[in-house]
Amino acid sequence: MEELNDIELILVNGLTTKYPSLKFHIPHLKVINREITGVGMYVNFAYVNFEEQLDDINALFSNEENIEIKNLKYGLGYVIDISEGQIKYIEFITYGEEIWDGQFTDYKIVQSE
Repeated sequence: MEELNDIELILVNGLTTKYPSLKFHIPHLKVINREITGVGMYVNFAYVNFEEQLDDINALFSNEENIEIKNLKYGLGYVIDISEGQIKYIEFITYGEEIWDGQFTDYKIVQSE
């Protein structure tokens, strides 16, 4: 399992604004895999050494942000899945791009209009 990369950490930390109790989950999150789908990517998480009580949170979270990337004309959207109180995965999706290599080169997170 791997550590979360910079953008994954930024997005998961943004989640804690709406769900503050999830802040205590972040140090225990590890990446199981990053599954590139061609037009997006799933980043699947597991918990390591986590013994806290889980809140009853079931949500899809996006914070109405767009991720601008140098090689993508329209950037990326994302959604974070929280099921049964656990952060399960981030799904990144392109907007009409034919293919994306899963690289976050020169990215910038901006509020959607």
